[in-house]
Amino acid sequence: MSDKPQGVYESLLFCLFSLGAGILALVTLFILYDVIARNSGFPSFTHTLALTEYGLYYVTLLGAPWLVRKKHHVYMQLVTAVAPAPLRPFICKLSYLLCAITCGLICYYAGLVTFEAWLRGDLEVRSFDMPRWLIFAVMPVSFSFLTIEFCRYLAGIDSMYDGEIGVHE
Repeated sequence: MSDKPQGVYESLLFCLFSLGAGILALVTLFILYDVIARNSGFPSFTHTLALTEYGLYYVTLLGAPWLVRKKHHVYMQLVTAVAPAPLRPFICKLSYLLCAITCGLICYYAGLVTFEAWLRGDLEVRSFDMPRWLIFAVMPVSFSFLTIEFCRYLAGIDSMYDGEIGVHE
């Protein structure tokens, strides 16, 4: 399977993934500058810790749908490896269903929390003030796409497993 995006939907997922990669590069530069500044007597950037924490959170959520789409995420095949061959497709479908339901529920509740934080005008007070809704906003976006991806697997459009379901080296 090619990692090159095909179609508008995949291109959108790839853009989110690329945005996450860009954020990761910025986080790396912030940390690099902070280490160099502290060891050479230059003034350090006071927001490095907060930006790094937010950045890593965003990187994870922005990259997840693309990784699931391209099967580069971490998943365990232990249960399918030890299950009898006739049960393996059922176990896979059950796994996809549980993943889709879980992601859908997280999307729904994250959307509620985001909207509530926006309505109340909540702030996250750290080394700088950040609207709390902006922190949560990436969750419903990411988990909506994750729900779609697991529904694709559930519908049989694709499978997380290449070839035979079982142990793969």
